[in-house]
Parts: sequence; structure tokens; C-alpha cells
Amino acid sequence: MLAIVIAIGAVLAVILLLQARQRKYADFILKNSLCLKQLTELNNRYTFYSDINLNQNHTYDNENFFNDISCQDFLIYQLQFIKKDVVDQIEKIRINERLYDKYLEEIATIKQSGQFQTNAGKLKVEKLLILEKKLIEEQIYHPIIQFILTVTLYCSTINGQIYNSKSKDFFDNDVLSLIARLNKKRGTYFTDREIWNAICRVERGKVSNKMRFSIYARDRYRCCRCGASGRFVQLEIDHIIPIAKGGKSTYDNLQTLCHNCNVEKGDKY
Repeated sequence: MLAIVIAIGAVLAVILLLQARQRKYADFILKNSLCLKQLTELNNRYTFYSDINLNQNHTYDNENFFNDISCQDFLIYQLQFIKKDVVDQIEKIRINERLYDKYLEEIATIKQSGQFQTNAGKLKVEKLLILEKKLIEEQIYHPIIQFILTVTLYCSTINGQIYNSKSKDFFDNDVLSLIARLNKKRGTYFTDREIWNAICRVERGKVSNKMRFSIYARDRYRCCRCGASGRFVQLEIDHIIPIAKGGKSTYDNLQTLCHNCNVEKGDKY
């Protein structure tokens, strides 16, 4: 037991000694490296915008909706609410890109590594150069210069167990094109038919299976129009204000109808 304790103590002593030597080399470089000094001065003149995570994801417990709704459909729907943040972030990243070009040009003018204000003394030059290079790489800015928005859709069981997924990346021009199409409106209606159809698909898909059974239970498994119920009645979820007329998939806008009443009602109030 005593031998194990002594061995552990010896290992810890070696580790502490190595750490002390490493700090000694790092301190010398940070204090005397001409390259790092110029890099620090350069970094102080540049400010880049940070990355903002605008990725979108959603889980469907209805396989039909998962298959019917594309990643682009979902992004179109979400852009109604996040397009200002998206446009702002795209502009910031484009500013980053322009600044980064200038930054790299100035980086190229910095003196080569390996030049120090004072003599290294007993410190090993080879080790100094390796560590200096590492410290330089750590301090060089690498800002985000490309906008990518990723949409990921999942398919799960009604209990939340995910068994399928799909994903797509959208770049700045893709997203700006969709926003331009979204902005073509007449009142509250979108004049681009593809945009409108995508929004309707996603809105309809918000009625999950879990939500569907909750509506059935609330309405006591009866048609809210004719009162039909029983094992031979085909019950369906209806939007009281139809999606085509601006209705939303919220509990207060959903009701239970039998198939016949739902067909008869159609897209009417």
C-alpha cells in the first residue's frame, strides 16, 4: 500500500514539474514574441459578429404529416416569425466576410514567428517555436463567414420515441429567396401559391396524434354537428375556421366531426 502511495506521489510530482516548465515557456512567449504582440494589436482593431443558432427542428408523431411536410415547407412557415432575425444575421455574416478578407491580409504582414524581444537563455528553441505556433493559431480569429440554417424534422411514436428523421441545409441566398416570396402578400394572403400551400401543410401538421385524441376526448367522441358516435362512426378533426381562411391548429379552433359532416362542411365556416 505504501509503495502505491509513493508511486502516485512520484507521478503527481512529475506532472506538476512538467506543468511548471510548460508555463515557463508559455510565459516567455506571451511576454517576448514579436509575432504574438503584433497579432494582439491587430485583434484589438477587429470585432466580428458571433454566431446565432437559428436552426429549426420539429417532431411529428404522425407519419403521414412527416412524409408530406418537407424541410423547406417547415422553414417557410417558421420564416413568418423569424425572418427579421434571419435577415439581420445574414447581413452580419456578410460584414464578417468582408472584414475577414482584410483581417487575413493584415495577418500576412505580421513578422514571422520565432522572433523574440530577449534571448531565450536556457529554454529550448525548438520547444519555443512549437508552443509559439500553437499560441498563435489559438489567437487568430476564425469568425463565421457563411450563413447556414439547418432544418431537421423527426418522426416519433405517440409516446415520443423517434424512429426517423430528415434534414436539409439552407444557405443565405436560399433563405432570402424564400423571404422575398413570403413578402408577396395581398392583405393577409400570400400570392405565391407554393408558399401558401407550404404554410397550409405545416399548419395542418400541427395537429399531432396526441392532440387529435385529446380533442376526441374533450368532445366525448361525438360529432359536434350531428352527435353521431359509436364504433361504426368515422370521426375526424375539423378546423372550425378553415386553414384556407386563416384558421390555426389550436384547441379552440378544432372540433370533432364525423366524416360525412366534415365533407359537407368542407372549407366553410
